[in-house]
Amino acid sequence: MRSMRPFLLAAGVIAVAASTACGNERSITTEPVGNLGFGTIFARVTTNLPRGTVTFPVGIVASATPAADSVIITLAGLDSLATGSYTVWFANDSATKFARAGAVNMVATRRDSSLNAAGDPVFTNTTFPVTGAASFRNGGANISLRIAASRISASPAMPATDSLTVVIVSIEGGAPGAAPGEVRPLWARRSQANASRVSSLRFGTFGRGIPLVAGNPGANQEFVVATNGAMTIVPRGRVEVRGAIMILNDSNYFRPPVGYYYNAYGIKLDTTGKFTGTTYLGRRTAPYPDRGISLYDADKSNPAPAVVFDSPRVIFAMASRLSADTIPDAKGTPAWLNYGFVRVNLQAKAGIEGRMGPGQILEAVLPKSVRGR
Repeated sequence: MRSMRPFLLAAGVIAVAASTACGNERSITTEPVGNLGFGTIFARVTTNLPRGTVTFPVGIVASATPAADSVIITLAGLDSLATGSYTVWFANDSATKFARAGAVNMVATRRDSSLNAAGDPVFTNTTFPVTGAASFRNGGANISLRIAASRISASPAMPATDSLTVVIVSIEGGAPGAAPGEVRPLWARRSQANASRVSSLRFGTFGRGIPLVAGNPGANQEFVVATNGAMTIVPRGRVEVRGAIMILNDSNYFRPPVGYYYNAYGIKLDTTGKFTGTTYLGRRTAPYPDRGISLYDADKSNPAPAVVFDSPRVIFAMASRLSADTIPDAKGTPAWLNYGFVRVNLQAKAGIEGRMGPGQILEAVLPKSVRGR
């Protein structure tokens, strides 16, 4: 009978070798393999979306002295524009008649902050009056505007018999025409005003530009993203970091107003926790398995029907996959050194891409273990 000992010895050697190989590669809780992974949640930040109010004339129908019928508009949360300009329009309630509010009187207020010797914040307001403006393009997180416009200064002038019941703020890419262009992000109606004739501005898309009702894109339809800066939807999500790779997974957004898109920024801090700069993390894209499909044009088209819905007009999910190896400011030891925050912004396409605007939606605080502290 042939001995089995050589076979048993050989099998034992193979088992030991296999065990040794597995032992070198296996990842367990106490002995992970590769870079550690860290996760943190997104939180909705205090709103700084475009917002404001409109104070309408006393009557819904103009008086016999239209020059005395002034409309007072307050605005905040507007981003500066790289192209085009913000333009104010008057309209009737059905938005079939328009008049551009030319030669308006405007006061811009910039609020700056600093720290006194005791370390307390000190705020300083600086005003910049402008007379006879037809449009404007500058904004910012610390800029507020007060605009006074009269019916008689409109172009064309509104006769006393025309009702002034809607105010619209548009972004015009060139010389304004007889009606506002398709980017109409802000508006207010006299019918929605309080007893003091003050109406909060709606932010979204007013009228033309998208078929808000299938087959019937009426001139006075409304797609409201926020009212006076307050969104009725709560986005959510997480940021995951492992080594050089950062992944943003978030969901539950309104589709952007016509002329707007979502993007992301990283914010760097120094060793004391002070802001030192921002890094543009790009336009948002669809999540896996459609990663790489840009959602830049989700304001008017549907680039990713699996996650972008037409009814209701929401983006169910977005994602960004970023590598510090391709972002010069993020290279370091460790990767993402000194990055303390990640923000998702809603920004105008006519704005300055790559410069963080005031329209913050979500913010995630990166732990010290990620930023090398």
